[in-house]
Amino acid sequence: MKTPISSGVITNYNCTAECRHCMFASSPDCKKDYMTKERASEVAALLAQAGTISVHIGGGEPFMDFDGLCLLIQALTRHGVGIDYIETNGYWAKDEALARRRLEVLKRLGVYTIMVSVDPFHIEYVPLERPLRLVTLLDEYGFDYFIWQQRFLKRLMALDITKTHTKEELMTVLGENYIVETAREYGLGINGRALHFAGDIYEKRPAEFFATDDECPSLTRPNHCHIDLYGNAIPSRCTGIQAQARDYLETDIDGEKYPVLSRLIKGGTKELFEYAKSCGFVPDKEGYPTRCAFCFDMRQYLEKTRPSDDLGPKDFYIQMRNAY
Repeated sequence: MKTPISSGVITNYNCTAECRHCMFASSPDCKKDYMTKERASEVAALLAQAGTISVHIGGGEPFMDFDGLCLLIQALTRHGVGIDYIETNGYWAKDEALARRRLEVLKRLGVYTIMVSVDPFHIEYVPLERPLRLVTLLDEYGFDYFIWQQRFLKRLMALDITKTHTKEELMTVLGENYIVETAREYGLGINGRALHFAGDIYEKRPAEFFATDDECPSLTRPNHCHIDLYGNAIPSRCTGIQAQARDYLETDIDGEKYPVLSRLIKGGTKELFEYAKSCGFVPDKEGYPTRCAFCFDMRQYLEKTRPSDDLGPKDFYIQMRNAY
């Protein structure tokens, strides 16, 4: 069995935010499903069997079901899988008393590190005072924490921290080109909802330019992947592609069950392009800014016309179409 050395567990896709850069296209409109107790035990057991030492926990927004989050932590602990950190946008720190209670519970469960998201994308949905309050409490309770990304904090402090801010308001402080500049500073892998502004960063090229048999490291080297609430493995940078976690880690990918994933692994976007064309796909005449954008366009077409087990979750494609 392949070992996902540095991996994450996705508790949910539902989120309080709908950030422009979100890799998983999370949104308040996504299903409110959350990892169940039974699934948490299955995932923890599989990770332990695969030799995974520790994971990070993310979403969506994992704190949207705190009881469910605690059940996952307990399952991982039972199976000897450590927790590197838990991701959050800090929305729940609106209520200081609630935040204190939750931090006390997390400390008892053996959680030591929290990642707090602060950047120009999150501030459209979460007032800055909330993550700042959370950071203060984390410090008080003796947690390790890091702000992702702290480099934006000084500039964002020039805004009213008690409220969210629109794109237009952010432009007055960060400049008219702040979305692209933030993406560059963030070091984003331009995928998921960030594909929406990939064309502002890269020159478009014809589909044939990106139709190569080069392997995608995210697919062929599963030392890092995410396992979600449905028990599917999501390659680290290839959102919208999935396979049952055991299939992804344990065996060769079944071409009949996973026609898209298997083709990308064996022949790259070139082989997927041939398959998509045979299903009626016609590439955009204006071309594509990146290989990932080209791959996504083929996959979103196939998800509508030739759905398969490796194209999902469904909400991802719904949210991506809304973004476009």
